[in-house]
Amino acid sequence: MGICQIHGLGHRATLARAGFGGPPPLAANVLFEALLAKPSGVVFARSTFDESWNAISMPEHRIQLHLPELLAEVDKLDGTAPPRDPDFPLILAAGERRSDTSNTAVRDTGWLKRGRYGTLRVSPGDAAALGLADGERARLATRRGGVEVEVEISEMLPRGSVSLPNGQGLAYPDPSGALVVRGVAPNELTDSRARDPFAGTPWHKYVPARLEKIVSGTSGPAP
Repeated sequence: MGICQIHGLGHRATLARAGFGGPPPLAANVLFEALLAKPSGVVFARSTFDESWNAISMPEHRIQLHLPELLAEVDKLDGTAPPRDPDFPLILAAGERRSDTSNTAVRDTGWLKRGRYGTLRVSPGDAAALGLADGERARLATRRGGVEVEVEISEMLPRGSVSLPNGQGLAYPDPSGALVVRGVAPNELTDSRARDPFAGTPWHKYVPARLEKIVSGTSGPAP
């Protein structure tokens, strides 16, 4: 509601063209109700060409692309691969978008009607080197922690890379109230200390990792 009110006060004309006319507070309320009624999307502004350019507040409406702080980082991109840690020889993409990726707002897995849920994709070469078969359970470890995963051998992965899907690490009660845990939450494996120096976001797509075959008779998370 608050964001709708701010938008209504600052963009009365564009809001009215989108069908939300009248005094800004009332128009903002109608917009808010429309968003609730149509979660798939609502057109909340219709701008003229000049209004779009005027929204750029820089002199002469120019977009500032020259960022000195970033230029120093560009100079570091010499084309060489980052160093690999021998204790964590694989690179985990912790949050791959897949065709069946679900937002974690969906709190159970009843929507999944086909396919495999929450698997760790591994290249054929890495799977063979580790003695892992498709569908087998394995231990995946990063500097943050370790989990047990189901292996999915995939030609999509290059040698040395593994991936987990985004939004498929859930814990929820079943109809009887018993806790069901499925998949892996990628954030449990990412380290906030290894992060982008500007945005502060952890490097989810470059997480040093180790994958190990589970020996019969052992259990529990990897160290």
